[in-house]
Amino acid sequence: MTGRILAALVVALLAGGCKRVGQREAAAPTTAVPANARAKFEAGVAHLEAGAAEYDDAIAAFRAAIALDAKLWEAWLDIGVIELRRARLGEAARALEKSLEIYASPEALDALGAVYLRQGKPGRAVSLYERALAKTPDDVRTRNALAAALRHADRLDDAETECRAILGDHAFDPSAYATLGAIMIDRDQLDLAELLLNKGLSRHADHPLLVTNLGLVALKRGDDQTALALFDKASSADPGFVTGRLNKAALFLGAGDHKRARVELDAVLGIEPGNTEALLGLGIAVRLAGDLEGARANWERVLAIDADHAAAHFNLGVLDMDYAERPATARKHLERYLQVVGGDGAFVGVAKERLALLDALAAPGDKAK
Repeated sequence: MTGRILAALVVALLAGGCKRVGQREAAAPTTAVPANARAKFEAGVAHLEAGAAEYDDAIAAFRAAIALDAKLWEAWLDIGVIELRRARLGEAARALEKSLEIYASPEALDALGAVYLRQGKPGRAVSLYERALAKTPDDVRTRNALAAALRHADRLDDAETECRAILGDHAFDPSAYATLGAIMIDRDQLDLAELLLNKGLSRHADHPLLVTNLGLVALKRGDDQTALALFDKASSADPGFVTGRLNKAALFLGAGDHKRARVELDAVLGIEPGNTEALLGLGIAVRLAGDLEGARANWERVLAIDADHAAAHFNLGVLDMDYAERPATARKHLERYLQVVGGDGAFVGVAKERLALLDALAAPGDKAK
C-alpha cells in the first residue's frame, strides 16, 4: 500500500491529550495518601513525563504505590494512559476501569472511551458515557464524548441530535461543532461541513479539532495543498495533537516524500509509541527509502499490537511476494487480509488478483507449504 494512511475524522480525545496529574479538572477524593505511597506515585509521574523510554519504570512505580494504597486512583489512571499510548488496549481498559471504580474522574472517562473506540467497540463507549451522564446530565464534556461515540457507532442521526442539543445550551462549543462537521463529512455534505466548522472557528480560532476536520473537507475535495496547510496549522496549535501529524504524513506519503513523512510519524510515535497508523505509515516511508527489512519490522510491530490489522497484512503480503520471494508467507498475509476485511476492503480486488497469480505460478505441491 503506497498510498495514504486513511485520515481519521477527529471527534474524540486521544491518549496524547489526556491531562497529567496536577491538571485535574474535578475535585478529587480527600482521603489522605500515605507518604510512602505518594513518593512512589511521584516517582512514577517523573518517569512518565520523561517519555516512552521510561514507561516501564513508570508503571513499576505506580504499581508499587498501589501496593501501598489500593485506592490511589491517579496511579491506575496513569497506568491506563501509558498502556493506551502503547496500544496495549486490554491492559489500558483494566487499569482505567479500576480508576473509575475508585473515583469517576473525567480523565479516566475520556481515556477509557478512547480505548473502547480503538478496540472497535463504539457501543461500549456509548454505554460508558450514557451511564456517566445519568449521574451528571449537565456535563457538556461527557455529552460531547457521547456524540462522538454515537458517530463512531454509525448512529449519525442520534449523534447530530446530541450535537445540536449541546449547541442549544452552549453556543459555539468547539467539540460539538467538530463532531457535527465530521457527521456532515460522513454524509458527503461538504459545503455544510465547511460552514459549520468555520462557524466554530469564528469563536475558537485555530482549535485543532475544527482545523483538522476543515482540512479533511479540503482533502475530500482533492485540494491537497490546502489540506496540508490546515493539518500543519492544527499540529502547530497543539504539538501533542497526533491526528494533524498523521494526516500530514499521509499527504507526504501520497506524494512519495518519505523524508518529511517520517518526521511527522516519528513525532507521533514519540507521543504514542503504540500508534498503529504511525507504525504502518513508517513502514511505508522506510520502504519508499529502500529499507525493505525496516518496513517488515514496522508492519510486524503493528501485527504484534493488532493481529487483525488489515493494512499491515496487505503490505506484508505485497512485500513477501514482490521483494522477498516468499510466496507461502505472501499467501498467508493476503488471505488473512481478505478474511479481516470481508468484501469491503479497498484492496480486495488487488489481493484476489495476487492470490490468483500465486496459484498460477505455484508448482503442484507448493500450495500446501
